Amino acid sequence: VAAVAAVAAFRITWAEKDMAEDGAGMMERVLTSVFSFFGREETEKKPRISTFYWNQEKRIVQRLEEEVSTCVEIWHSYVHPRVRSIFSFAELDVILFQLARNVNKDEDPITGGSEDCVLWHGDITVNNKMEVQAALCIVHKDQTKTVGFTNRLLSFIFADDDSYALLQNLPVTKDALQMACGNQLCVNLAHISI
Repeated sequence: VAAVAAVAAFRITWAEKDMAEDGAGMMERVLTSVFSFFGREETEKKPRISTFYWNQEKRIVQRLEEEVSTCVEIWHSYVHPRVRSIFSFAELDVILFQLARNVNKDEDPITGGSEDCVLWHGDITVNNKMEVQAALCIVHKDQTKTVGFTNRLLSFIFADDDSYALLQNLPVTKDALQMACGNQLCVNLAHISI
């Protein structure tokens, strides 16, 4: 019960603005699509269960600012063209900088491979089942904020057309994408369960 209360204390509240209003612009429709919470029922056995730890502050080794910049520069070469029509270069930079700052220095969620989890040390949210999930906050030009699941945003930014089409065909839910490793704080792109 104490653990549940501690998790609830870190809960991020969702933006009050309804992004699905009539007349929503292209940006809102895309962000609604990216942050519409879909997943799938677990019908398969997970390949492996990763270690979950809550007290992440003691374990993160942050990148220096020049390392963050280098990492973001490398990741720009993997960004799918669909993203460039939605986010400006500056907006994309903000997202990628958040990503680089909120994972361990020696881990890469985009090019790091599929063996190990890349744990998220940034914002989190808690679903109805009190499960902790990685979240990312985007501040728009008009200072409104959109909070969504980190793994959903990563799949939108980096997944190829075939993988992204499979993700879009999953049933709509109010949760993050399921991770094959079983750890919803993992943001390794290779661990997203399709």
